[in-house]
Amino acid sequence: MAKSKTGLIFKIILGILVVLIVLVVAVLFFIDPLAKNALEKGAPLILGTNVSVERIHIEPLNGRVEITNLIVDNPGESYSSEYAIKLGDIIADIDINTVLKDKIRIEEMFLKDVNVVYETNVINSNLQEILDNVKKLDTAEKTEKKEDKTDDKESKEKTLQVDLIELSSVGVTVQAKGAAAGLPIKVTIDPMTNLGTDEEGITPVGLTLRILGAIVTTAIKTAGGSVGDAAAAIGDAATDAVAGATSAAVDAANSAVNDATNAVGGAIKGLFGGKKDDAAEAQPQGN
Repeated sequence: MAKSKTGLIFKIILGILVVLIVLVVAVLFFIDPLAKNALEKGAPLILGTNVSVERIHIEPLNGRVEITNLIVDNPGESYSSEYAIKLGDIIADIDINTVLKDKIRIEEMFLKDVNVVYETNVINSNLQEILDNVKKLDTAEKTEKKEDKTDDKESKEKTLQVDLIELSSVGVTVQAKGAAAGLPIKVTIDPMTNLGTDEEGITPVGLTLRILGAIVTTAIKTAGGSVGDAAAAIGDAATDAVAGATSAAVDAANSAVNDATNAVGGAIKGLFGGKKDDAAEAQPQGN
């Protein structure tokens, strides 16, 4: 009788182990498509437009995430360019010891082969509309956080700390609505460091705002706008979220984009019309 009980217990334990192994294998094999599905459904809530990804590869034990060909569509149907932003490769190294904590630490994040199409209809632009959507969500998030401050335990949310973000091979194409796209102009954006190092960290929306703010600033500079135009695009509502990252981006854009706009000179003027460019050139350059 005792032998039969022992055999039954052994079978139960063996069964549990088999189920656990199957679950682990399932997670390891299906985590990539699950993450892809989550990103494609979650990103539009932040950006206000569709986002597609070719592939996501996750190495759980190493804390490495690789995303291939992330494409951010234009907002609505009023723009003719193929997309607003395309990121060839995103590689992030995450400190796996922080994954279950309230603040997840990303040690390094590399955005490679960044292609940005800045399409304008004079009144607005595709990138500005996306940025406005992120700012609205950021404002709503901050308001909700203030309202929930009375119960810190329940309102505790996952935040991020990012030690380093680097954007490489960045190309900005300036395009007037309905016109043929020009060739991308290579620009440089300074690395962003030590984001969310304070106790509160930085939210995913805040991080998106920082990166997008740097990209929009560079795109506006490429289009021949002033630093003041770029600051106006970022807006007072996003000042806290973008501070630091955009100041570095503007400094980098000042030199890199001035060289680039001089190189394309006539092409940019042809897109926007001589009068507007002449007025922009006459404007005093601020910091």
